[in-house]
Amino acid sequence: MIADPSPVARRPQLVEHDPVRARRRTLVLALAWIGSLALLYLGLMHFAYPDVDRIRGERDAARSALADAEERIATLEADNARYMRGQQVAERAAAELQQALGARQDEIAALRTDLGFYQRLMEGGSQQAGLTIHSLVLKPTEEPRAFHYTLTLSQNPSRNRQVKGTVEISVAGSSSGNGKRLDLAELGAEARALPFSLRYFQRLSGVILLPGDFAPTTVAVKVMPGSGAQLSREFTWGDVLDKEQG
Repeated sequence: MIADPSPVARRPQLVEHDPVRARRRTLVLALAWIGSLALLYLGLMHFAYPDVDRIRGERDAARSALADAEERIATLEADNARYMRGQQVAERAAAELQQALGARQDEIAALRTDLGFYQRLMEGGSQQAGLTIHSLVLKPTEEPRAFHYTLTLSQNPSRNRQVKGTVEISVAGSSSGNGKRLDLAELGAEARALPFSLRYFQRLSGVILLPGDFAPTTVAVKVMPGSGAQLSREFTWGDVLDKEQG
């Protein structure tokens, strides 16, 4: 039997294309590639940097310690600010207390002076002839040429009558080698004379301002009651100046 020499015609085969399966296969390959890269990175990190975990732990510990230190610093700064405010309040309170104590001491000293004055006034009332110039005191102030004066007038208590009038105060001294006398108006007061009205005693006070080239030597006081004789008394500047206040 002789074979047929003509070739057998092959049937064409159809291959079905599934795009979903193709994408899935591509995704699997990509994930496998990424996973291999990750494994490669971890392997390199492990062999190239064997202490990386320890270093990371130390870094995290250092960050935690730094955060704790910053919190502690903030707390200390707040405590210090409160302490400083408290100290300032305490210093102000101490200064105010010291000032109040000084004022009370001055008040007590003034009351003692008044008490002594009342005692002398009552003890010497029988010998006192009537209205008198009891005393004059000058006290320096913060201004070098300014002085606070206190003039005390008194009357015999047995007279028991109101006396009114005016008082003139003048300061004698030298200016540029020449003798000179200045009244209250020339010493910074508003008027030359001071009014007074008393039954037993009265204190008159004010401030005199000496010219820059004036050297005082004496202070004269003249009392002019509404009725009766005038009174006058002269004091040496150094005797009436309260040097303890300078």
